[in-house]
Amino acid sequence: MVAEETLARESAAVAAAGGEMPFEAFYASTAPALAAFIRRVSGDASTAEDVLQETYLRFLRARHAGRALGEMRSYLYRTATTIVYDQWRRPRREERELDAEAQAGDPVLRIDMARAFSRLVPRERALLWLAYVEGSDHAEIAAALGLTRLSVRVLLFRARAKLARMMRASGFEKGVIS
Repeated sequence: MVAEETLARESAAVAAAGGEMPFEAFYASTAPALAAFIRRVSGDASTAEDVLQETYLRFLRARHAGRALGEMRSYLYRTATTIVYDQWRRPRREERELDAEAQAGDPVLRIDMARAFSRLVPRERALLWLAYVEGSDHAEIAAALGLTRLSVRVLLFRARAKLARMMRASGFEKGVIS
């Protein structure tokens, strides 16, 4: 939040001087949070850097000069989410292995929070991450994911309930998530 406030002040100063905010400053203030978001939503740290680079490449191609900071930030999250969704649609070997482990019914198998989170679909991961890690409100999440504010409320409720069910089924105490 401090980096975003600093970026907003720098952006206002640059705009007052009649210029554009340097991309390097924008990147430095937004990339760490965006990278963490992508890693969590994608569930795959090895592809997160590729998604991050593709997101900023698309951002530069879209030419967002003169737009508000919030609009540019929303564009980044919406673009990153779209890229992750596209990659998720492709069959993935790791997901098939995880499903095979779960179906084996191994009583010793206990999933932790990261494993449970990885079993959610990317949209659910994105909703939960933006709401509970980034601290975004429903309007910000809606802008970032291309949804309506009311849809965010319903989808976030469902994602949270699904995660809670998964955690309870895995032996976690009731009330930890819900």
